[in-house]
Amino acid sequence: MKKGLTLLALSLTVSTAAAMEVSYGMGEQSMGRKYTKQQACVLAENKAIENALLNYSGRLFEANQETFCVDTKTHAYCNYVKEITMSTAGSIAAVVDRIQRTDKDTCYVEVKAEVQKARQLAARVTSKRIYFPGDVIDVKITTGEPLYLYIFNLHKKGVDVLFPNQYNNNNLIDEKFEFPGKDINVVASLDKNETLSNETLLFLFTKRRQDIDSRDVNKDNFRDILKSIPNFDKRLIQHNFIIKRSDK
Repeated sequence: MKKGLTLLALSLTVSTAAAMEVSYGMGEQSMGRKYTKQQACVLAENKAIENALLNYSGRLFEANQETFCVDTKTHAYCNYVKEITMSTAGSIAAVVDRIQRTDKDTCYVEVKAEVQKARQLAARVTSKRIYFPGDVIDVKITTGEPLYLYIFNLHKKGVDVLFPNQYNNNNLIDEKFEFPGKDINVVASLDKNETLSNETLLFLFTKRRQDIDSRDVNKDNFRDILKSIPNFDKRLIQHNFIIKRSDK
């Protein structure tokens, strides 16, 4: 008898890496009674640096987006996806230039920063791009070295851990692996009132085993979980596809 996991909803991208690139960011912070001018400007610069990394990852997101991303009140993926990409695409190596000014009680900072692109572990993910409700999800994964694999499902209700799971908790893979695995089904589904859903499977490859408990992963802490893993020790592949009802 086949075991089953239900796939809810998804939508996203892929990122690549190499050497050093330049990105620009802006930040601001009000002073008021809480902060001195110096404190406000330090906070504004920190925000500008974060914005520079977000802008850098946003370029990757736009360049590699394979399907469309839709923001609605119940299905806001675009910004969340970019924030996740920001946490894994690279890190700020240096601030090479900054402009600081104050206007009334607010400090504004603009920065030019060098971004160190994250090293890419050798991994590749392939799958169909269009599914219909009831279709079995089939994903083929290849790696160039032994790596630990974690698969997440991003959907409008949050984040689910699809792998490892109760059917297979051995997530150290080498060369070739097929998800969900022998005698296990992951089935595409749509709510009754939906005709189309942008879907996102997120594949995390790491060189060391991570203590990720599926019961503790949610949309609020997911980015922090990914950020806690050093960039040189991970690769993140975000895979887009669509679930839609038959045109017949």
